[in-house]
Amino acid sequence: MKSQFVPNAIMLATLCSLPVAASPNLTISTTTTSRDVPLSATEPAVLTLSKDNYQITISGIDGSCEVADNQKVKFRRPLNLNCGEDTVLPLKIRFKGDYSFNFDPQLNTLIIAREAKKSTKTFSRPIPDVQCQQYAGDPVTIKLGDTFADGTVLRDALSGQTVKVANNSVTLAATKQSGGLVLLEPASQQQMEPEFTYHNANIYFVMVDRFNNGDASNDHSYRRQKDHQQEVGTFHGGDLKGVIAKLDYIKSLGTDAIWLSPIVEQVHGFVGGGESGSFPFYSYHGYWTRDFTKIDQNFGNEEDLRTLVAEAHKRGIKILLDAVINHAGYSTLADMQFDNLEVVDRNGMTDSWAKWKPQSGQNWHSYNDHIDYQSDQWVNWWGPDWVRAGLPGYSQPGSSDTTMNLAGLPDFLTESSKVVIPPQWLLNNPDTRVVAKEGYTVADYLVEWQSDWVKRFGIDGFRVDTVKHVEGDVWLKLKQAASDSLKAWRAENDQQGAPFWMMGEVWGHSAYRSPYADQGFDALINFDMQKKLDKGATCFSQMQDLYQNYSDSIQLTPDFTPVSYMSSHDTELFFNRFKSFDMQRNAANALLLSPGAVQIYYGDEVGRELGPYADDFHQGTRSDMVWKLDKDREQLLSHWQTVGKFRQNHPAIGAGVHKQIDNKDAYVFSRTLGQDKVVVAYMGR
Repeated sequence: MKSQFVPNAIMLATLCSLPVAASPNLTISTTTTSRDVPLSATEPAVLTLSKDNYQITISGIDGSCEVADNQKVKFRRPLNLNCGEDTVLPLKIRFKGDYSFNFDPQLNTLIIAREAKKSTKTFSRPIPDVQCQQYAGDPVTIKLGDTFADGTVLRDALSGQTVKVANNSVTLAATKQSGGLVLLEPASQQQMEPEFTYHNANIYFVMVDRFNNGDASNDHSYRRQKDHQQEVGTFHGGDLKGVIAKLDYIKSLGTDAIWLSPIVEQVHGFVGGGESGSFPFYSYHGYWTRDFTKIDQNFGNEEDLRTLVAEAHKRGIKILLDAVINHAGYSTLADMQFDNLEVVDRNGMTDSWAKWKPQSGQNWHSYNDHIDYQSDQWVNWWGPDWVRAGLPGYSQPGSSDTTMNLAGLPDFLTESSKVVIPPQWLLNNPDTRVVAKEGYTVADYLVEWQSDWVKRFGIDGFRVDTVKHVEGDVWLKLKQAASDSLKAWRAENDQQGAPFWMMGEVWGHSAYRSPYADQGFDALINFDMQKKLDKGATCFSQMQDLYQNYSDSIQLTPDFTPVSYMSSHDTELFFNRFKSFDMQRNAANALLLSPGAVQIYYGDEVGRELGPYADDFHQGTRSDMVWKLDKDREQLLSHWQTVGKFRQNHPAIGAGVHKQIDNKDAYVFSRTLGQDKVVVAYMGR
């Protein structure tokens, strides 16, 4: 889900004994967003928070102490923290402002306070203080266990040097540019196309609008406007042609699949951005759908998608579309005018409502002043049989995951068994493929609209948005319909391939098989890896316990795959944590060598920086892709390409058995999947 505000249109809606503090971490989250910050004993973490209900999680405190149960957050009062397990507490923010989180490692407490003044200090995340091997750059003898027989010639993928196994060992040095890492593979291994498995998938997530502009003629479709300020929430021009033009670049990263942000037609206009309405917020990200059967003109057309799929498949890359079934987009002035929805006071409006701008004393939320939210004409919008929206005649939002209006968005009645007809404005939408179907429910339409893209274009899989907010039987129907559609497309086009694959977003889910796997999901996004990478980027050997856990889990549950990431559009950019190319390189090592599938957010590989975000932090994570590279970024990209290809060439990395090999002077492990074997050695920092 991709929104940090609720527009007015839908708003009707015991003290512990002294533990050992091991770089504790604070996670603060809502139902749609999350942010991690380290807790320091020397200075408080200061965050700007909007009015909302949050959950805070304090983790990473070792030692032993009494469990701190049944606490309520009271500002400027100490909160006792747990040792050896997370402390999870609700936090209600009633006033937007700066809030400090003060950690006392001696008393093992946290004090939350509202700051009197807005902090002007830029938060800087310290490098974690962890014990690690020290490496001087000299050759090191690495014991390989029984992974490779004596006489086998191995190659280090990072340096290109070759060594021969003797006494189950090899001796070599890691290059300075590698972060202390050596990646060993058989030098004689034939360069055959490895057998693909989603357990080892390297998925490149492209936010289409912010990636690459391949066709400037479609930049202002549907009369969308620029704000001529920071362009925080406007369309920037990226499109499908831009992705096509960069397919060779994407392939060079060892990419197996491209996940595209939603490309279907979005609401035409804007809503107010941020709590203070400081910018016009358009649906450039793709998660506020108007018509699920059309490609948004800003992103291109059907021929562009057909070309993208064909060209990606030529390069051995699969295409995953982002499927949204939980909600539609907000109502906007541009859509109300286009669809003749009579709920707007036209007094003071321009001829084109899409060009509305705030006047003196107003902000971008003020467009709501022109709208009558009590009008009975709202029945002509989606209609009460389609969505719950807190409008006259509509059902009110509930309190459960499946009945709430997530971020104030109109919630589809996917649980309803009532036969429905699409709203007239949607049936009249130019070039729509929406038609009334006999006996169809809301869920039937939504499943058919999504699976039709598979049937017509040969889409390989879905990344599914907001999974826990839709009933499980709907996801099973979607999986079956999409699987049947892909089989039909392949039969018609004389092609073969892996079964249709579904990866879900369950907010806060970690790397384990849960009942969601029984709802048609082959994989779920792993929200835990990002916070683990701080230590892993500081010292690669810190990943051992996590690697062992992930690998063991995959071997035990071969029908499920965790998908780990380092950056995302809803949390943070890893590069922004430390602003260090060394840390970004080391985090790449830790992520790309992780068991299970991995997801790369566009620009991770070149250290893309946070963009402007006004008063909505997550807008900054969707900054424009960096195409002009300085020396540091060129080196980072080259390293990323090498490790990414190494992963792609060896399915054992993601899908194989992980085994640590005892070594005195290095952290060493093997990964084995059938005949595919590799050894990874970390000399130290």
